Order: sequence, then C-alpha cells, then structure tokens
Amino acid sequence: MTMQTKDVYISQRDNRIVLNCTYNKDIGERIPEGNIRWQKKIGNTFQDIAIFSPPNLQQPFIIKEMDQIYNNRTELIVPNTSMAAVMIINNPVCKDGGIYRCLIKYFSDKSEKNQTSGSVVKFIAEAKEPEEIVVFPEKLDENQSLSLTCSADVGSPQGYIQILKFFENSDRLDLIYKSNSTINKTENCTEYINVTATYTVTREDNGAVFRCSSRNGLTQGPGPTRESNKISVLYGPDETTISLTPNKSMYTVGDRLTIQCITDSNPPSTINLYFRPNGSSVERPMGLTDNKLEFDSLQVTDSGTYTCTAVNEVGSNSPNATTRVTVSVKRYYGCSQCRYIDTCQQNYDEIECILNKWVPTAVVFMTLSVAFAVSSIVLYINRKRSQETIAVKTMHNTRPHPSDAPEDNGGGYASPSDLNRTQEAVSSPMENICEAYSQSKDFIKLQEHSLLITHHNEPDGYTTTQDVVQYAAVQKKPTKDQVSDENVYDSAWNSDNVFFKLRPDTQGPHRSPEQQ
Repeated sequence: MTMQTKDVYISQRDNRIVLNCTYNKDIGERIPEGNIRWQKKIGNTFQDIAIFSPPNLQQPFIIKEMDQIYNNRTELIVPNTSMAAVMIINNPVCKDGGIYRCLIKYFSDKSEKNQTSGSVVKFIAEAKEPEEIVVFPEKLDENQSLSLTCSADVGSPQGYIQILKFFENSDRLDLIYKSNSTINKTENCTEYINVTATYTVTREDNGAVFRCSSRNGLTQGPGPTRESNKISVLYGPDETTISLTPNKSMYTVGDRLTIQCITDSNPPSTINLYFRPNGSSVERPMGLTDNKLEFDSLQVTDSGTYTCTAVNEVGSNSPNATTRVTVSVKRYYGCSQCRYIDTCQQNYDEIECILNKWVPTAVVFMTLSVAFAVSSIVLYINRKRSQETIAVKTMHNTRPHPSDAPEDNGGGYASPSDLNRTQEAVSSPMENICEAYSQSKDFIKLQEHSLLITHHNEPDGYTTTQDVVQYAAVQKKPTKDQVSDENVYDSAWNSDNVFFKLRPDTQGPHRSPEQQ
C-alpha cells in the first residue's frame, strides 16, 4: 500500500481548504468498506471527521460528532476513476487550521494493517501596520526610564513585533525589543499582538525616535511600521572646554585668535567668559558671539587667564563646570633674538633658537688654525734669523787675508800712488757713506767696500780696483831665494799712506802730506 497527501496553505484570498488523499493497492491487498478516514488532531489525539470507502461502495459521510462543525460547509468526494478520498472545507475559519491525516485500514495475507499520511493546514496572512506606538514620557531626565507600547495585527504564521530606535538623518537602527510569537488569532486567522516594554535613556538618546514593526514568518523586508515622536532627554552641562584657534603656546602682537567655550547640555546652557589680566586679581566679563570671542589683532594687554562657565535649568552634572586657560602675548623680535651660535627656526609665527653644535666646533678649529699659522710664522722667522747669523759667522771665519790672495802673473805692478789716485776717485761716493762708520773696525770695512766698487770712465793715470788686487798678489809672491810664506814688505805700502782717516771737521778722505 502506498499513500500520498500534501500540506495546504490558505491565504486571505482563498475560500476553501482541499485535503486530497490518494492511494494504491498491491496485489493481494483489500480495503473493506468504510475503512478510509480523514482525521484531525485535537489535543493530543486524532479524531475522525469523515468516513470514505473505495469506489462503487458506500458513499462518504461526516460522523455525527463533527456534523455541527463541518456538515454545512464540507464536501466529500470519491472519484470513480481513481483511488482517492477528497475532503473540501468551504469558508475556512481559523479553527480549520491544524494537523490532519488520512488513515486506511486494509488486509494483506489475511492480516489487518494500518497506513497513514499527514497534511498540515496553515493560514497565511500578511502583517498589518501597527495600530499605535505610545512613548511615555516624551521628555525626561537622563538615566530615567520610559515605557513603549505597541499593538499590531502581525498576520500569520509566526507573527511578532519589533521595537527599534533610530535618529533622523541616520540609517542606523538599534533593536530595543522583540516579542514572542502568540496564538491570539483574529477571525481572519491572523495573530494580534499588544506589547509594552521599558527603556532607560541616556543623553545620547536625546532626539531619538522609536519604531514599531509588525512582522511574521513570511515577511520580506522591514514590514509595516509606525513611528513615535522624538523624545527629549534633559541633562545639565559637564565641565566646559575652551577651544583656541589657532592653538599655540605663545602668541605675538598682531596675531588673530578665536576663543570658543564648548559644553554639552539640554536645553542649551548659558555660557559666560571672564578675563583676568596678568598681575591682576579682578575678572571682568567678555562679550561673546555664538559662544566665541574673536581677536583681530592681539596685544600684550590681552595676556592673562580666560575662564568659561556654563549653566542651564537642569543644573550641572559636573561639580565644577568651569574651565580656565592662559593666553600669553609677546612682541615679535624675529630671529634677532637668537645668538650668533644659534640656528633660527621659524614655524609660522613661532621663533625657536637652537644651538648650532657646529659653530663652537668651527670656532675651536679656527682658533687652532690661527695658532698654528702664528707658530709657523714665528718658527720661520727664528729659523731665518738663525741662518743669517750662521752665514755672518761663516763669512768672518772664512774671509781671506791679503797675504792669502791667489797668485796672478797676468797683472803688472802698481805703486802706492796709483792706489791713492783710486781712493781719490771714489772719495765722492764715500762722503755720504763715511757718516755711518764711527769705529776703526767699521772704517776698515768701509775701505774694503770702496775697493770693490766699480768706477766707470776713470781719468787716465788712476789705478783700478783690479790693479790693487794684482798688486796685493805681487806683495805675497816670494822670490826664488825665499822659502817662507811671509809677505814681501814694501815700505811704500805703509798704512799711513794707503788707508784714510776721517777728519772730524770735514767729509771725505784725508791724505798724507806726501799725497797732497
């Protein structure tokens, strides 16, 4: 034996319920008359509604106990061409929904057997817009509770209500409450729900709106909704905040500045700003525009302490809803305030003098360089002087004596008279030189110097410097009979006749009487 039934969904547009039970017998199976039944679960048991027989046998009927409920609106059909038992319930009501089953009793191999197949009847109804949503009270202090009441026909099946919170101009929805599904059906076989919930508000809930949404298991999207009025949450100001624009640790004369007092309260607070100049104990009120005080050009006299206070009709949530800020104004001196060893960094109107670590290093380096240069110069001068001293000493030690003059065979003999004439020729330049010589040693050097001076265009008869040298060499030269190195003495070379002495009263050479 095989059987088949289907679940039935009834919408508000449908006007009947069709329950169809089809079956097929195997060979050797037999269904006696009146053994096909449609039943409904009432409580915990299934009770008979209608009795059916196979085709061409007894006509189907509704049992007596169910006649009052189904007789006038129920059709029972047994097709002649197929094995089926069909029960049609017209004008369905909510009580018609539930669990039904088809039961067949049959014999197989002389034994009685039972077989069933179930069918569920469900009413489908769209949720309707909530009738109302009530918020009480609509104005309350923070941390107080309000009640939310919502009632709606949520349809069927599995209807429920949601209460959500949102703010205008915002897409965010916060779920506050969700009801359970109920079985309080209306005559249209839908579920009707009436709920009340409580909610404790905070200051962040000020201006919130509550939404009641009617939904069920078939609802797609948000479903029908109704919204409440905005609530107002009252709270006093917390500690105020002072905003400085621009915000700097130090201002300069001529800067712009906006001082704004900020606080959070509902209703809005009355804000006052007071100013106490530096060095003063007296505060004076300042006029505000939109809780702002604007300076187009700060002055030094604007330096001091600014105090902001706030109060509203609720009071103050903070034990001290007062805030103070200090503003310092100075004259601008630019980078001139920095030392020569500092680096000036300017950020907008702020000047910062930062020690340049390379400046001391450079000063030390330059000092060492100058010291090294001076030391080098002094060392060079001392070395130069030492070399000159050594040269002078060497010259005195190596100067040849007239007796050591080299032999010269190429020159002729000159007389002392020729030497005297030579000295007369150089007397003119000697006149100016002799003034610088005062000692006999210096005078001898002068005489030696004068002998080395070259004289051009000398008059005939004068002996040149070359002659004097040649004569000195002759005086040294020994004769054939001499074996010693002693000079040959010639009385004509007496020092009184050769060398001159300075007369104190005149310039120029002084000659012996023989030369005169």
